[in-house]
Amino acid sequence: MREAAFQWIAQHGYAGIFSLLVFGIVGLPVPDEWLLTFSGYLVFKRTLMFIPTFGAAFLGSTCGITVSYTLGRIFDTYVLLKYGSYVHITPERLSLRREVRCRTGVIWR
Repeated sequence: MREAAFQWIAQHGYAGIFSLLVFGIVGLPVPDEWLLTFSGYLVFKRTLMFIPTFGAAFLGSTCGITVSYTLGRIFDTYVLLKYGSYVHITPERLSLRREVRCRTGVIWR
């Protein structure tokens, strides 16, 4: 997967950095740390410029986090209730966690 990400950056440049960071943060198995390391190497070799690389990385991370948050807010516990039984998450466990969180303000103990 790393080689594919490196090829993507080499071919698409700043747009590749942006899109791979968005996809990696949303949940696709993109190696974010390797991506940024390789981008830094390309900046060091003067293949890419620092400011656009930094901007693409910053905006890609910000957009990825925003998309992840929005998906979480939209689907809330719907996905957990529908598919949670496959990973032993029951409605009773969810309601218990919600009660503990409301009572203590702590998500997990």
